Amino acid sequence: MAGIYAHIPFCYTRCSYCDFYKTTDQSLKSSFINAICKEILLQKDFFNIDYIKTLYFGGGTPSVLTFTEWQIIFEYLRSNFDFTQIEEITVEVNPDDVTQEYIKGLHQLGVNRVSMGIQSFHDAHLRKMNRRHNAKQAHDAIRILKESSVNNVSIDLIYGLPYMSWDEWNRNIDLAIDADVQHISAYHLTFEKGTPYYELLKKGKLKELPEEVSFDQFEILVKKLESAGFENYEISNFAKPGLYSKHNSSYWTGEPYLGIGPSAHSFDGKIRRWNVRDLVGYSNKVTSGKGFWEDEILSPIDIYNERIMLGLRTSKGFDYEFINQLTNSDLKVFAFREVEKQLKFGNIEVVDGWCKVTRDKKFITDRIISDLFYVTED
Repeated sequence: MAGIYAHIPFCYTRCSYCDFYKTTDQSLKSSFINAICKEILLQKDFFNIDYIKTLYFGGGTPSVLTFTEWQIIFEYLRSNFDFTQIEEITVEVNPDDVTQEYIKGLHQLGVNRVSMGIQSFHDAHLRKMNRRHNAKQAHDAIRILKESSVNNVSIDLIYGLPYMSWDEWNRNIDLAIDADVQHISAYHLTFEKGTPYYELLKKGKLKELPEEVSFDQFEILVKKLESAGFENYEISNFAKPGLYSKHNSSYWTGEPYLGIGPSAHSFDGKIRRWNVRDLVGYSNKVTSGKGFWEDEILSPIDIYNERIMLGLRTSKGFDYEFINQLTNSDLKVFAFREVEKQLKFGNIEVVDGWCKVTRDKKFITDRIISDLFYVTED
């Protein structure tokens, strides 16, 4: 399955926790549209197959684009890639951008899945995160989406917020369930360098939650969502049966994908590539035909580490036979030793030949992955 990810880097405001590449300078939209269309032309032969299965627009905030701007991008994409077998087209939206007319326009262009960044249903939380919508707008947006022809809706929540009470987190989960959406992504707050929250953390104005509190929040999240019929198919993602994100799932199984737009990443199975993380630089380089990306060839060790990382984040895990097939003898010895150690600790289990994190150790998945990483000294 081949997919395309398009990064739309525009936001009206900057959220306090977000470190994704974005800009609030809306005057750059015209040059961006020209550049991304030029990149589409340049990358039309990226894949060795003729058709695309998934398309995902992330950001930034893709819903800042007008319908006319969407039409231009879709026209270039459909003119240069085969969409006859497309299965999923996702657009990320902000709640206050959602109107019946806007969603109808996206659906006419082929969008059949919407991912909406709600983060919390409490106005006090939203203000502290510098989100530009409020709780009422979130509820209104969910209603509009449910009444639309786009019948696959995902919403995002954040937990681990230092100012969120236990009751408020429970309330967020309950409201997400009551929304009757098809998919919920829940991410623990991380203090990323360069974000306002990181600066507040350094100044002592915010504190990270104790791990046991974060663990309890994750546990109640899993318990409530699974009781409501959601499947925890990836550490941070929950979906109703048969409604997993096809695009994101392809990342976790190592499928090739093309990334277009500033900071977007691509992968063809052997080479990873990333575009310039600067809109002006990206636009100038693409327009002039100069190199606008860097790349690296993945080594056998890189491939092993990625297979472990991506596999263990999913409910399926990674194929245990994969370790048997390793050709680097030192890596194979290390992998078998560490896997056996994790099995002994009860952190992972082998089910039908697949190695996966045990249910009660999901919250420490990143720690388990780190232990299984093979690191060499330069």
